[in-house]
Amino acid sequence: MKLFFLIFSIILALSLLITGLLYLLRRRFAKTDLAVEHLHPSVFSFFTTIYAFFLGFAIVTLWSAFLTAQVNVTREADSLLVAYRLSKTLPNSGAFRQSLTAYVKSVLDDEWPSMETYDAMSERTQQSLDKVWDSFILLKPTDKGDNDLYIEVGNRLSEASQQRLARAQLTQGNLYPPIWVIIVFGFITVLYGLYFNHMQQNAVRLSFDFMVIFVVLCCIYFIYDIDTPFSGYIIVKPDVFKLVYAKMLALQ
Repeated sequence: MKLFFLIFSIILALSLLITGLLYLLRRRFAKTDLAVEHLHPSVFSFFTTIYAFFLGFAIVTLWSAFLTAQVNVTREADSLLVAYRLSKTLPNSGAFRQSLTAYVKSVLDDEWPSMETYDAMSERTQQSLDKVWDSFILLKPTDKGDNDLYIEVGNRLSEASQQRLARAQLTQGNLYPPIWVIIVFGFITVLYGLYFNHMQQNAVRLSFDFMVIFVVLCCIYFIYDIDTPFSGYIIVKPDVFKLVYAKMLALQ
């Protein structure tokens, strides 16, 4: 929560600074006589409508990706726990369950910190997953009556691997790069429009400048932060993996 207030305090200070800079620039360079041609309000309104659309598009897209990441993580952890439970009835499955527990611990200790800090997956965790698959292959039963159970354990592992790959794809950012150009250039154009639409200044117009700048900066920060759902302030947390790990230890 402290980080949250710090970031928005910085946005607030930056908004005040830019608003003050616009005020000083107008006082020094702007002419307010009728001979000066101003930016027509309808043109500015049309642009801001398009810009608002792109901001909204980015927020909705990234929020959808964030929710998808949450669902994928839950499915991944649940598949691992189900595989652990099902394997208990298979003969000589102790080594498999140990490797599965070690993999979940590696996700918590190695992979999640790597995703939060470097937006990258952990090579150590990948090696741990490879050991899980090696243990699973050795688990192949000789009794045909256990084949269905063995196949189901494999299906659960396959699903967990697929969800991990989906998690890897989401760590690198989910917003189409040209959208960032529109967002940054659009913000500059908003400042340009505010400057030429409010040549004659008063308290109301100055307050409006501040409110517009503050809201737009907040939206841009939210887009930047949620672009990578496993790093930043708003993140997908590994709580489900902690629960699964605790459950695996309890089932040993």
